[in-house]
Amino acid sequence: MNRIAAFLLLLLGALAVPTNVRAEPPGTVAYVNGRWWDGHSFVRGNRYVRGGVFVPRPDGRPVKSYDLNGGFVVPPYADAHNHMPGPAADVSKRAISAGVFYLMNPTILASSAPAVRAALKGPYSIDVVLSMGAITAPGGHPERIYQDVIGPRVYPKIKPADFLGDAYHYVMKEEDIAPVLDRLQAQGAEFVKIMVLYSEEFEKRRDDPAYRGYKGLDPTLVPLVVREAHRRGLRVAAHIETAHDFKVITLAGVDESAHMPGYAADAPGAFKDLRSYMITDADARAAARGRMVMTPTASLAGYNENREQLAAIQRMQKATLSKLKRAGVRLLIGTDQQPDAAPNEAAYLVKLGIFTPAEALDSLTRATPEWIFPGRRIGRLAIGYEASFLALGGNPLTDFKEITDIRRRFKQGIELK
Repeated sequence: MNRIAAFLLLLLGALAVPTNVRAEPPGTVAYVNGRWWDGHSFVRGNRYVRGGVFVPRPDGRPVKSYDLNGGFVVPPYADAHNHMPGPAADVSKRAISAGVFYLMNPTILASSAPAVRAALKGPYSIDVVLSMGAITAPGGHPERIYQDVIGPRVYPKIKPADFLGDAYHYVMKEEDIAPVLDRLQAQGAEFVKIMVLYSEEFEKRRDDPAYRGYKGLDPTLVPLVVREAHRRGLRVAAHIETAHDFKVITLAGVDESAHMPGYAADAPGAFKDLRSYMITDADARAAARGRMVMTPTASLAGYNENREQLAAIQRMQKATLSKLKRAGVRLLIGTDQQPDAAPNEAAYLVKLGIFTPAEALDSLTRATPEWIFPGRRIGRLAIGYEASFLALGGNPLTDFKEITDIRRRFKQGIELK
């Protein structure tokens, strides 16, 4: 299955899973007989919650007690690259069913954002961060996907030309940057997404319609966009394809690489030379110095049904991600897939040999949520942090598949069933 077909299935395939909630009484509630993840191991004990936050053990008797029956308790999961396919309420239910409470959406129609936010109000839904439309160039990604693929099937009432300014924005010269960022901020963007594709061939591809959808911003404009976005207090995530793209965004000071180079290697002719995806040690160290994070979206390679090609891509992925990890680049969980896909991406990185189970669990439950919501106290089961957690049936350090065996879900002290 190619990536466009997979993307279309994403938009059409959200599955609703019923979610019921139970409000908690005022006062301190006890959660007993749990094995609590401390970032390194599971420790038996009890926790106490008041007002949706973990608190010290009370002097008096708690107003209520939950027996977790020896469950392995972890913070909720997060996905820092998810386009939330389907109606927002259904996306929320599907994500919560998989234990994913936090999503970061890099590219959404600005016209749909108010309805999305309205549908996700309250403690019983997922929490999201939205970027609005991506910054690209004429003919650049994601113009073709919206005009030719998604539009006719999902948004038939929207004229192709009307996606401009809603799903994506053009920056062709320095003077375009401020007006585009003004528009994005007026639309409510909480961060910025830029498209940097095959930047080593920018001049070759810029005016050639054969490359429509397989090009992006002029690389000389990338640092200018990043500088102005940072001046406005906006973080910048970048879609990339090649090692040269990675160099461009690293030198520009981008905050998040929204893919790893060659994450799927499925563009026309992409598989011919996997060396174009191999980053240098110097660029890996530069990314670490700049505190760039990466959501590899590596499991997207699994759509490749050619087993020989997939094996070669995975060897390239392992070499690149190992280099980034050694350099100190934080690898987060991002999927570019369904709302419940974050546990699968984490498991893929374990199988690939990039993460140990403990490292994958830390990225899934702490590092990624903290990146999405840097101003909140989430991702830890400690006093003063939001009392959101999952009780698993088994130990994921022994068998990482246990991250999908979720017996109970709590969000800010409220049980979600």
